[in-house]
Parts: sequence; structure tokens; C-alpha cells
Amino acid sequence: MTRPPKVVWAGLAVVLAAAAVLSFDALRALAVAVAIPGHLAWLLPIAVDAGAAVSCATWLGGRTTRDAARFAGRMTWALLVVTVAGNAGQLGMHAHNVDPPWWVAVAVGSIPPAVVGATVHLVVLLVRHPALEVLATTPPAAPPAPPAEVEAEPEGTPTVLSDPPDVGDDVVVDLQPLEDEPETVEQRAARLIADGAGRQRLIKELEISEWKARQLLAAGGAR
Repeated sequence: MTRPPKVVWAGLAVVLAAAAVLSFDALRALAVAVAIPGHLAWLLPIAVDAGAAVSCATWLGGRTTRDAARFAGRMTWALLVVTVAGNAGQLGMHAHNVDPPWWVAVAVGSIPPAVVGATVHLVVLLVRHPALEVLATTPPAAPPAPPAEVEAEPEGTPTVLSDPPDVGDDVVVDLQPLEDEPETVEQRAARLIADGAGRQRLIKELEISEWKARQLLAAGGAR
């Protein structure tokens, strides 16, 4: 990523400072014109500009979920429209000595709670989705194995002990083959990868998440 030259940063700072001061003054004057007390009128431009800054940083930051980025983009454009309309309306009414009608006061009064609601909704989207992604990518725990059934000998059956072998006799030990243990997820995945299975087939046959399938493919050396 190429860093812009210092003159670009300096020009950006000048433009932002000038626009912020002019917009702040116009929105504050609009708040005073609709009968908001003078010592509180400066909070209107702060709410609008701070909300736009938060939503714009979330939208263009590139480190959030799709839903949060989409909502942040809509919130940014909505607050920009509010800022432009407020500045233009206030200067137009002031230039023609027009008192703001009642519907302008209603619109201005609805801005602060709307910004609060949108900001809280954005924060909830930012906090909620990482937790859901962790739950979605956590592999389910394997069910416990059922207890082995032991056949009980009927009551009253005597136990017959065979005679011990004589010294020098060959002892034949009958070793019963052990039952095959069930394959683990990793073993099944290795077998499927060897057969050329891809991520979607692993997810379907092993009933695992996409995150787990990517890990198994990476461990198996698949591309």
C-alpha cells in the first residue's frame, strides 16, 4: 500500500477542519432557530458528525462483518444527507429571514434519538457477529460411546477349571482379534482427501464446519 505524500495529508486536514467548522456553525444555528437552548445547541452538530464518523470508520475499515458494514454504509449516507440538508436549509431560511416552520422543528428534534438508535444498533452488530461465528465454526462434540454389554452367566452354573498343562507341553494361546475401533474425524478426512475429496465433500460427509474442513485440507496438504 502506497502512503500518500505529506501535502495530501495536510490538504485533507485543512479541508476537514474548514468543513467541520462551517457545518458545526450552521447546524448549531439551526438548533437555536427551532428553540433548542443555546447552551445545548452545540450538541446537535456533535451528534450528527460523531455518528457519521463512527459509521464511516466502520464501513470503510474493512474489519467487520458484511451486515455491520452494510448498515454502517447506509448510516453514513443518511447522516451526510442530514448534514447537507440542515446546512442548506438553515442558510436558506436565514438569508430570506424565514422562521423555521413546525415540521422543521419536528425533523430537527428527531435527529438525536435516531442517531442514538442507529449507533446502538451498529454496536450490537459489531459485538454479536463474532460470537456467532465462533459458535458456527466450533466442531460439535462427539457423542459418548454406549456402555459395553456384559453377558451374565446363569446362576448355579459351576465354573470348570481346566487342568494345568504339564511341564514341556506347548501352550496354545487363543488370541481373539480386537474389534476395529471407529475411525476418527481426522482419519476419515485423510482417507477422503486421498480419494480427491474437496472442502464441500468433507463438510457434507463428515458433518463438520467450513472452518474445520479448511483445517483438515491444510493438514492433508490439499490446495
